[in-house]
Parts: sequence; C-alpha cells; structure tokens
Amino acid sequence: MLIATDVAEVLAEVRVLEMAIIGRDGSPQVRPMASAWVSESQQVVITTPVSYPQKAFDMRRNGRVALLYSDPVGSGLTNARTVLLQGVVSAPDVVATPQDLKEYWRELFRKNPNLVEEFADEGARSTMDWYYLRLPFFFTPEKVHQLESLSAGGAIEPQPDESALMAVRIEDSLQRYPSVTFATLDADGYPYVARAEVEKSSVDGELTLRTREDFAGAPGKGALLWHRHNGQSGDMVSLHVTGTAEGSDTEWTFRPERIPGALAGGHTDDSWEAWIEDGRDRTRKYLERRGLIAPTIDWSALAALAPA
Repeated sequence: MLIATDVAEVLAEVRVLEMAIIGRDGSPQVRPMASAWVSESQQVVITTPVSYPQKAFDMRRNGRVALLYSDPVGSGLTNARTVLLQGVVSAPDVVATPQDLKEYWRELFRKNPNLVEEFADEGARSTMDWYYLRLPFFFTPEKVHQLESLSAGGAIEPQPDESALMAVRIEDSLQRYPSVTFATLDADGYPYVARAEVEKSSVDGELTLRTREDFAGAPGKGALLWHRHNGQSGDMVSLHVTGTAEGSDTEWTFRPERIPGALAGGHTDDSWEAWIEDGRDRTRKYLERRGLIAPTIDWSALAALAPA
C-alpha cells in the first residue's frame, strides 16, 4: 500500500516508536525501538543487536506486528496525530553489518548525531563492535490508523530501580509517566496498540486504563509499556509489563503479571560495563551455536553514512 505524505512524515521523523509483536506464549510484547522509513520500498526497517535475538525468533514464528508512533519527542513534529500501523514483518535469518543496512544507519545517524561521535572513538569500536552486528526486520504496512494523541514523555531522572519488585516499579511508572502504551490482539490476531491514561483500580493489583478512542483490541493477554527518551540514543528509561486485559470501548482494566525479559539497563558505570560484557558474550554464543564467524564491520563505510 502507498503511505500518504502526512503519515510518511511521522514515520520518517519520530525518533522512537513502540513495536508490538506476538511472543511465544501468544501474548503481545511491546518495546521502544529505533527505525527507518524507506519510502522507495514503503517499508519500515528495524533491527536488534545479535545479542538480543528473541524478537527475531518471535517474529519468525508469527510475523503479525504493529508499530505505534505516539511519542514526538525530538522529532520536530507539532500537532501530529498518533499513527498506528498493522502489518507483517520479514525477519531473515542473517547477521547484517552496517554496510548491509545503509538506509537504517543513515537514518539513525540523522536522528541521533551523537552516535557518530561514539563509533568514531577507537575505544568504542573495540568494545562496542558487537552492537553494530544486527538482525534486521522489514515491516510492510497493511492497515494505517490515525489516532488522537495523548501526552507522552515523563521523567528520566532519578533513574528507576531496575531490581525492585514489579509492584514498586509500576508505582514508580504511574508517577513518572503521563500515559502508557497499551496492547492486546485484535479480532484478526494482529497486535493493536494505543496510548492510554492509567491509574490504580479500586481492585487491589489492577490498573484502570482509558483510551481517547474506542480500543479495537480484544480482551485477553495484553501488555503495557511505559517509556521516556530525550531523542538521543541510550538516554531512555522504560518498563514493560505483560498481563491480562478486560474491557471494551475506552474503558479497560489490566492485571499485571510479570516483567518479561528484563535486562540490565546500563544506567550506572557498573551496569554499563556489565551490559557491554553481557552483550559481547551473548553475541559470541549466538554466532558459535550457528557455526558463524562474526562479519567484518567496514568502519569507513559506516562513517560515510553520517550527515555531512
């Protein structure tokens, strides 16, 4: 399908989107992701480091995906409506270098110029080379929804305690963020995602959600994502919770059940070093299990993608 010009502008300029995929247990999983809109192919290109392949495994199992563009921070967009895309993704079983994904890295550098300085440093290249080896996803839209916007953003500081119990982290998120990203599956089995206002319910352990428009997802397994970024790579806090959703139209309740796939966030010196070491180790294991040799990164080709 051909994307309208006003929608394409949102797809091109939003720094961080919310990607909803279907996990192994059939529940939606929602993560903040960087992306590149490629107008020539009418596709959205997204990647994940080889060290964190679970999203690729899930999408190869079930390619139905939704992308929500609800956070305009850093984009320069004003008065833009929230855009929701539903469609299918191709997640080829390849390890891609930056020179294999020129459109993606060119767009990432345009949106995040600080990344250019990071990889230009020899020390960063030697410690972060694994980070530039990616598993790519190519998303083709099938449906486009334009939704009323809710306030996004929130507070990055103070950093949340990632080791705290789920109830404590949810309490922190209710205070930290003005809204939440809410996802369930729709009647056709695709993730459906929208922003919602959220507060504690009168029932212990439950949350009350209110969307601006009727929510087209179905009751059942669901997910919530709170996140905040400042338009720069790495400067982000988030909380992803899965559980069960009940309701209809604009009024919903959500019972949180777990925080899936929690990883070190790298917000302190100690956790940053641990994150790098963990990423290198995961990358090595992924390649070894498949009998692969890490491809060579052409740093000069990567540098050529940076804005002049």
